[in-house]
Amino acid sequence: MKEILFKIRKIFLWSLIVASVYGFFEILISAFGYRFFYKFLEIFNYFPFLEVNLFPQERISSISYEPPFLAIYLITISGWMFSYIITSNSPWRFLPTISILVLTYFSGSRTGLVVIFIQLIIFSVFLYKDQRFKKYITNFIIGFSLIFSVLLVLNGEKVLKSVAEKVDSLDFEKNLTKSVSNQSRFGMQYASVQVFLENPIIGVGFGQQTYHNRTHYPIWATRNNYEFKLFYKNKKEKAFPPGYNIYTRLLAETGLVGIILFLMILCFSINEIRLLMKTTKGEERVLLMILFISLSGLYINWLQIDTFRMYGVWLGLAILIRMRKKSILAENE
Repeated sequence: MKEILFKIRKIFLWSLIVASVYGFFEILISAFGYRFFYKFLEIFNYFPFLEVNLFPQERISSISYEPPFLAIYLITISGWMFSYIITSNSPWRFLPTISILVLTYFSGSRTGLVVIFIQLIIFSVFLYKDQRFKKYITNFIIGFSLIFSVLLVLNGEKVLKSVAEKVDSLDFEKNLTKSVSNQSRFGMQYASVQVFLENPIIGVGFGQQTYHNRTHYPIWATRNNYEFKLFYKNKKEKAFPPGYNIYTRLLAETGLVGIILFLMILCFSINEIRLLMKTTKGEERVLLMILFISLSGLYINWLQIDTFRMYGVWLGLAILIRMRKKSILAENE
């Protein structure tokens, strides 16, 4: 387990370093208006599968395709990066966590802000329960305050305006009438629920959500919404409209039978982590903490994405299966 922890975490760390360097230049350009740094950012065009492209509205996407995908990446690796605070004695052990928070903030992803904040609270609870690490919470608050203070000195008006916009963006009810993306998301989820109500037991069949949703799009979601006109109701568009929520998708496609089985898997994994943590110590306990933080965040993130291609979930479950098998073998010896 120690080898799994250190190898996977190191890979994630190196990916975060690349994402942070790119994101740092992107923040300077998009958020603070220092356009001359774009020449440095263009160096990343030489990286394979990467094309430098600035996202509008002062949001960053780093090495990801767009901000929401950056948020998924950060949610996936957050638990692994938080763990450096516990296992490392280096004075730099807080940097991965700080990097996660800075990239999340400037990504402008509402889901990312909420989910990673929840993950940070979970991690803080783990720290607070251990007397050795209580002081880290205080140190982290002081460090983050210092960074925020430096940003205020550099461009206070811009920073305060940005913070106000982020707080305002979290008012989903208010933004339902102002944000096209919110209208689309909640509209698609509403349509899936209507399909479920018509086929509550076994649903309409796996992969069939799109064909049935199109007759249930609510007027409040489609009115003055260019996304429906260009994509979701455009018969010439080859891509399937997304459902924006794995749980409402499964309700529509597999009914109560499917969603109950799926939720049982999720609940079992979280409960198994809780049980294993009672009997493990050292690196194995740290690894279980990482799995708890990462899986909790990814399960919450499934509330706004309907794909099973959340690789962090399957990586976490694979590690959990390995640890559970090891625990069972130890008990039988």
